[in-house]
Amino acid sequence: MVAATMKTNHLVAWSGLAVLLVLHLDFWRPQRPQLWLGWIPEELAWRLGWLALASLYLWFFTRFVWRDE
Repeated sequence: MVAATMKTNHLVAWSGLAVLLVLHLDFWRPQRPQLWLGWIPEELAWRLGWLALASLYLWFFTRFVWRDE
């Protein structure tokens, strides 16, 4: 059971890394001079959201994948 859980965690970790990479490169997203919430530039809001997602990924990775047994 532990081996299956570790295999699942590794699959989620590799998938999460691929998602973060695609979101970071964001060549597909149009660059618009738009403000979110009236004062945050769209690019800054995008990067802050990406940073929050990357922080969650690192927490998951260090908690469930990179473990000392």
